[in-house]
Amino acid sequence: MTDQDEPQREIKVVRGKALNVFFDVDNTLIMWNGHLRNHAHDVFAALKEAGHTIYVWSGVGIRRWDMKRHNLDEFVTDYFVKPLEKHHEKLDALGVPMVPDFVIDDHKTVVDAFGGYHIPDMAHADDDHLIRVLDKINEMATLGDVEEPGEDVPVA
Repeated sequence: MTDQDEPQREIKVVRGKALNVFFDVDNTLIMWNGHLRNHAHDVFAALKEAGHTIYVWSGVGIRRWDMKRHNLDEFVTDYFVKPLEKHHEKLDALGVPMVPDFVIDDHKTVVDAFGGYHIPDMAHADDDHLIRVLDKINEMATLGDVEEPGEDVPVA
């Protein structure tokens, strides 16, 4: 599904505290069939417009080519290898210069470690999870933390 085929949803740009936002790739931004998750381009544009810094990381390496292929590279500040265990302890060794403020990942352990949004690894035609991600980031940027690391919050 492309951005042109997606059901229209309101994209809100909310200025608040600038956050370092880390997106996983596989089954988070790019689904099993190679298609981009709904609303990705609009959400990335809104995050940048709101002053947030977008990073992309993956447990299987640097994914710049994937972001270029899906026209998202212009929004991404940098790319990293994601720690798959001992998340905080491995940031330095993997060259990640800061602790993420908000992560979006289909692996709950990563969200538990840093806080953010645990996204389902399957997306349906009407998937709106990236809109929900944007809403949570807007909330965190204006009101404070939305999910503490280690907090048990079910996927909606």
